[in-house]
Amino acid sequence: MIVDLSDQIVIVTGAGRGIGREIARVTAAAGAHVVLVARTAVDVERAAAEIDATGAKASAWPADITDAAAVAELVAGVAKRFGRIDGLVNNAATSYLANLVMAKPDRWRAVYELNVFALVSCTQAVLKHMIRAKRGRIINISSVSAPLGASYYSAYASSKAAVDGFTRSLAREVAKLGITVNSIRPWFVEADDSNDAMAARAKMFGKSTEDYLAGLIAESPQQRLITAREIAALAVFLMSHDARGIHGQALNVCGGHSM
Repeated sequence: MIVDLSDQIVIVTGAGRGIGREIARVTAAAGAHVVLVARTAVDVERAAAEIDATGAKASAWPADITDAAAVAELVAGVAKRFGRIDGLVNNAATSYLANLVMAKPDRWRAVYELNVFALVSCTQAVLKHMIRAKRGRIINISSVSAPLGASYYSAYASSKAAVDGFTRSLAREVAKLGITVNSIRPWFVEADDSNDAMAARAKMFGKSTEDYLAGLIAESPQQRLITAREIAALAVFLMSHDARGIHGQALNVCGGHSM
């Protein structure tokens, strides 16, 4: 099935690297004009240029979405330029690797500021436009660690559990308004940003990155990591008209790691 998102306007946060960049690329390939948002200007501008070079439509918008004023400026600017906002993919996130006894409170707060509060801020700002249009798609990138937990990643896993709870609650609020809200729960993804996190985790356990990755793959029923393309493909389908009945769900893309 070919998903056609022609003329739709979709905002993707955390779009400078990894999963977010691939979601932006596949969404643009489906016909949408994608607004790529990330804190690092060079990353998001490069990602948008790569999409433009394919003939698809993309705009770079460097912004720190933990700043409420920056979020308001982003959403107002996109709405003014395009006259509509059809989709929001809340992908921007960070993690913190530490055992709880040694964990620093400010690092925990930083995880929640981006993974939870910034996500809520972006959603709140975009939702007003979707309600007026009586249509919209909101997709939150969560994690399979939300239901399962993850040792030494308690800040990250618990923040993603909060994302799933927010997803279900908002879905109940907007169910009659033509807006769908869902989350996608990846397992370990083969992407540049997640590879950095896996290297840090390997170091913590005194292993090489290669040995640690081999162990992760051995744990997977499919004996592999998930690809960013798989996450992007599901996100694009959830933006489609045919996915309008999928609502308030947390969808695992984990190769059977969680069943």
